[in-house]
Amino acid sequence: MENPRENPKKMKFDHKDEEKMKFDHKDEEKAILYPVLADDLVEDTPLTEVYVGTISNQKDISKVIIELNSITPIPELMHLKRIKGKDILLFPVCNIEKNQIFSLLQSKNFDISKLENTIKTSMVAKIPPKIRRQYDKVHKVWPCNFHSNKYLEKLSTNTLFSSKELQEFEGYMRLAIDVALYAREHYFDEPQVGAIVVDTKIKSVVAASYRQTNEGPCRHAAMVAVDNVAKTQNGGAWNIDEITNKDGELNTNGFKEELLNFLKKKYNTLRFGASWFKGKSDLLEPSDGPYLCTGYYVFLTHEPCAMCAMGLIHSRAKRVFFGARTSNGALTTSCKIHTVKDLNHHYEVFGGLLEKQCLQL
Repeated sequence: MENPRENPKKMKFDHKDEEKMKFDHKDEEKAILYPVLADDLVEDTPLTEVYVGTISNQKDISKVIIELNSITPIPELMHLKRIKGKDILLFPVCNIEKNQIFSLLQSKNFDISKLENTIKTSMVAKIPPKIRRQYDKVHKVWPCNFHSNKYLEKLSTNTLFSSKELQEFEGYMRLAIDVALYAREHYFDEPQVGAIVVDTKIKSVVAASYRQTNEGPCRHAAMVAVDNVAKTQNGGAWNIDEITNKDGELNTNGFKEELLNFLKKKYNTLRFGASWFKGKSDLLEPSDGPYLCTGYYVFLTHEPCAMCAMGLIHSRAKRVFFGARTSNGALTTSCKIHTVKDLNHHYEVFGGLLEKQCLQL
């Protein structure tokens, strides 16, 4: 189930008083979120053990490096410098026994007198570091090549978004919260999950949804959101009879009419609706669509389960934001589905947005 609490205390609403559906914003949360990253960006770079020799004469350093790179290359450790002071990397420990090193070098016509007799071991980075924090740590152990990726640095240090963007995201999450509250009062009086889908290119809310498991076990908020997006693209499987929009600047088939009216009234500065559907042959940039949530941001009041997380992958969402973690959440709590390398699509995930208010649901 999507609900993070097993026995939530039911909230009662006065159907005549719409104001009771609103949170008290006197103690408003700031727009704070955190990225949910793949383990290889969070954990330290794994290490491996290598044999290290010491060059006898400092004048021979360049010659020894060139010669060893030629006769004993180490392709799996190309991200490492071969030399550290007078110490030179010889072989990974797993590739050869210590007592065989000098005989192997001699068999390749290397002058072993250029090395001191003592062979040491050292731990080095097994793979290239991906971010500066990892690089700083492994570089102290053994010199390492590193090419900084500015985007990954911002993502890993949670400095990707401007304050203006964070305010926009906060507004969208408040809208998702209100969708959940409205749905609980009008449609399904159980603990609710709100979801909205946003096309950031046109700054418009494409679809809104909530949990409808009273109508079917698969109708979690995220799954319904994807289906509602499909309705704006001449598709959809659930409640197709609700589709009424025929014209207008934007396609609003991703909303129930009464919910859309409520949202438009409360959020009168936001745009609602999707761009009218075009086939790939009609697009200037076919990679932008038209497959469901391609390029869209999805805002969920609660961390989605495995089914919903995979549904968002298959629908090609670009970014997913959630408020509160759930006991069976599949984006950080029980697993990180979006980071599985073998999947054919990956979206970015950010959690904790208005977490306190989402937990109140």
